Amino acid sequence: MAKIRILVVDDSVVVRRMLADALNADPQLEVVGAAANGKIALARIPQVNPDVVILDVEMPEMNGLEALRSIRQTRLFLPVIMFSTVTQRGAAATLDALSLGANDYVTKPANVGSAHQAIEQIRAELIPKIKMFCAKAAGLEIMPAPRPALPAIPSAARLAGPRRPAGRVEVVAIGVSTGGPNALSELVPEFPADFSVPIVIVQHMPPVFTRLLAERLGAKSQITVEEGAPGQAVRPPPAQAPRGEAG
Repeated sequence: MAKIRILVVDDSVVVRRMLADALNADPQLEVVGAAANGKIALARIPQVNPDVVILDVEMPEMNGLEALRSIRQTRLFLPVIMFSTVTQRGAAATLDALSLGANDYVTKPANVGSAHQAIEQIRAELIPKIKMFCAKAAGLEIMPAPRPALPAIPSAARLAGPRRPAGRVEVVAIGVSTGGPNALSELVPEFPADFSVPIVIVQHMPPVFTRLLAERLGAKSQITVEEGAPGQAVRPPPAQAPRGEAG
């Protein structure tokens, strides 16, 4: 059976070993190479022909962003998943990487208590993303996760009654996950300054990441964008100062 071929790029020997242990334990995955920085990774890619690259952000000689730029010049469709730290610097670099063409990211385990727990966290977060991006290319059949039972669909007779007029829109809700930051960077700047309805954005990201994402969206938008806070009320924006929330 074919396996998904993985190149691990990280300047830490411990992290490279941890990733290899976590990924090789899955029978559909195989770590075929490792590199300590982006320069070595660029040389290894044609040698090992990976299906996906796991790329650290901060590395000596050539960091992850520099390596990603070079990868995208010759391999536009090679999946790249960033492996970043949950820090302000790591979050900013990860958002830069997504804008440069990284497919997704996973944050490094922090304060998890033990190496075993760190490996389990990597397996839970990283392996599903690898399979999502690479299963078809590697010729693997990945069973979809079971879906919850859906309620019965009303009969046509019940749906044929008179329609009620649509009510006034009071909130615009936007939910995004993979690919969300880049999609939001295109969408949010299109809202006009006088948009009169509050906008709530749900983006699956760690808190440090969502704050920086909100700041970046606000810097390029006509509306004000801020990270939402627990218990914060969603109200119509004041005249001349529309507001959106990201959280």
